Amino acid sequence: MKNNLLRGALVAAAVLALYPASHASAADFNTLLTPARPGWPLAHPVAQTVLPDPPLSLISDQPKEPAYVAGLPGLPQGRIVTDDYGAKKQKFDGVFIRKSRVEKGQVIIPPGGLVYLEDTQGGEVALRGEHIPVLGRLPTYIDYDMSIVVKENVTIPAGQSVVVGGHVYHYDTTIGHERMMNHTLHVKTIAGTDWDWAFGNPVLSSTEPGWWGMKFTQLYNQGQAREVTPKSMVFDWLSGVRMDRILLAEDKVFAGMAKPGQEWKVGNHVVRLASIDEAAGTARIQVLEGKTVKLDRVLGPVNKERLIEDTASRKALVFEYEDIAGLLVPWGAIKDGEANFKLYAKTSSLRYGDTYAGDQRFAVYPVGCPTGHNFGFMLVNKDEIRIAQGASIDGPEKYFKIVVTEISGADVRAWHITDREGNNSVNLGGSGITNIDLVLGQGRVAAQLILEDFGRAIGVHNEPKVVAK
Repeated sequence: MKNNLLRGALVAAAVLALYPASHASAADFNTLLTPARPGWPLAHPVAQTVLPDPPLSLISDQPKEPAYVAGLPGLPQGRIVTDDYGAKKQKFDGVFIRKSRVEKGQVIIPPGGLVYLEDTQGGEVALRGEHIPVLGRLPTYIDYDMSIVVKENVTIPAGQSVVVGGHVYHYDTTIGHERMMNHTLHVKTIAGTDWDWAFGNPVLSSTEPGWWGMKFTQLYNQGQAREVTPKSMVFDWLSGVRMDRILLAEDKVFAGMAKPGQEWKVGNHVVRLASIDEAAGTARIQVLEGKTVKLDRVLGPVNKERLIEDTASRKALVFEYEDIAGLLVPWGAIKDGEANFKLYAKTSSLRYGDTYAGDQRFAVYPVGCPTGHNFGFMLVNKDEIRIAQGASIDGPEKYFKIVVTEISGADVRAWHITDREGNNSVNLGGSGITNIDLVLGQGRVAAQLILEDFGRAIGVHNEPKVVAK
């Protein structure tokens, strides 16, 4: 009991630290943040919980002189998945190693230094039956929880970065002529997705108020600067969206038009479409265990104007119970006395900062877009990894393997990555190679790391060949 009280006090203290007396409650931020349209509520709630940032999220934590591998057969690139409505997207496996070093004859990878990234070319959209690759499996993406994290009194020194929610703000550039100056931010996800391609870079200026000004809004990534100089940017507040959870399902039980009274057996439970109110645009769902009703929910009505991104509008259509989930499909929801209904089983959640259920060595971080879409997820090592000469370590669920063959003094003379099918990259080590930092993949994050941040220098290790098993 005492431990619970202590934990509660610590959480309360952390929340108060995030929301000081000048803004005593999250409700105050509802007036500071700009909604998608005038008069609309915020699409996502303001975060009430302070969560630790993922390790090695800052720009300074990127890989150093990394090797590059374009892909391996068991780490597929450009894999096409199709949702229930025929929309196609490309999916990419990414593997990154950062901040590695040689110490006393071993390769050291710090916590957060080994990253598996499910990367996507285009945001992953809830409710549409889109598949998301999870280490070779293809569960269905159903729903998500997103919040808006707001931090006050944030200073970003020139050239440095800070994490706000699931995003990283990097003070990148100052451009000036005589007394006129403007200052550029780069906004990236915690995984490294750079939103320059989608929104451009926010530019702030105290000397050009009619041009840039001191406030920026990129959907729910927003900020109000107090002072901008070539030395630092000081913000009254900064916000960044955080993807707190994505809900996945292994099995689709039913999808189609259903009549009142229709039932589905799911494990030890029965899901029943109890009734439909066509005038109200709603359907009543019950989950039963034997004759006992465990869940009784009315789904709907559909708010077409604010779907899919608006939390309240989306949650009105979705139900969850244990490892069962279902939804009233917003497109043709109620018609001729029937409900357009989807039912799923064997659900699971990937929660921000939680231990990954499939491999306790790794923590999981879903990656969110300011629009409210998902942009994949990261799995990162929780503890330091040490690899001796001749040894190897497995990635999450043995999906890949990092093999260190030869260490000579401070150099890693020979090392490679192996996929789950046993295919090896060529040797990525050599004379003067003092780490095993790595960029693998062709997805949006890998491409941006290569083209924008490392440029031609990565050609030193660019080795797309594969040595067959």
